[in-house]
Amino acid sequence: MPLLDFKCRACGHRFEELVSLNHEGEVACPKCGSRELARVYEGPCAFGASCGKGQGAGGCSGSCAHCKGCSH
Repeated sequence: MPLLDFKCRACGHRFEELVSLNHEGEVACPKCGSRELARVYEGPCAFGASCGKGQGAGGCSGSCAHCKGCSH
């Protein structure tokens, strides 16, 4: 199970959550309880890319097959 980074779209709180990718939609913000979350992609990625420093929206290259795109 990966440790994923999230940012709440309702209150702006950033947090990490240990969650299965199949249950990502069930995560709620620990500060306000909202489920309106954006995944935060920063640092080294699985394929040697640096998600926080690439091209495209929020620094994402958009070339990861498993990625839904970056939202900051």
